[in-house]
Amino acid sequence: MLKDSQTKVIAPVITFGLRNAHEKTGQTQFSDSEIRKIYDTAVENLKAFLQHDVHIGAKYYDAYGSRMSRYHVLRPIGHLIYELLPPFTDEAEKLARWIPKRIKQHITELLGIVPLLKDGNTSQTCRVARGISAINS
Repeated sequence: MLKDSQTKVIAPVITFGLRNAHEKTGQTQFSDSEIRKIYDTAVENLKAFLQHDVHIGAKYYDAYGSRMSRYHVLRPIGHLIYELLPPFTDEAEKLARWIPKRIKQHITELLGIVPLLKDGNTSQTCRVARGISAINS
C-alpha cells in the first residue's frame, strides 16, 4: 500500500482512520461521506504524531473508497457504501500501534530529513551539521 504512494500517503491514512472508527464504535459499514470525515480526522492525528505534514493530507476524492478494495481493506456493498474487512476489524488494536509507525518509517525512508527542515531549530542544526553556515539567526 505504501509503495504505491507517489506524492501523498492516502490509503494507509484512510486505513488508519477506519481502524480507529471501528475500534471506537464497532462500525464496519461506512458511507463515502463518513470515510471522508474519518480521513480528515486521521490526517490531523497523524500530523500530530509525525510533528509535520509532509507527504500527509491530500485532498479526498470519492474514488478512494472503491480503491481501498484493491488493498483488501474495504469491500463495496452498495453505491458509495463499503464494509471494513478483516484483519482491520480483528486486529484493530495491533494495527493502531503499527500503522502510524510504519507511515513514519516510509516517509523517513522516502524523504530523509526533509520533514525536519520545517522546524527552524532543526533546520539550523541540519545546516550546521552539514558545514553550511546559517545566514539567518
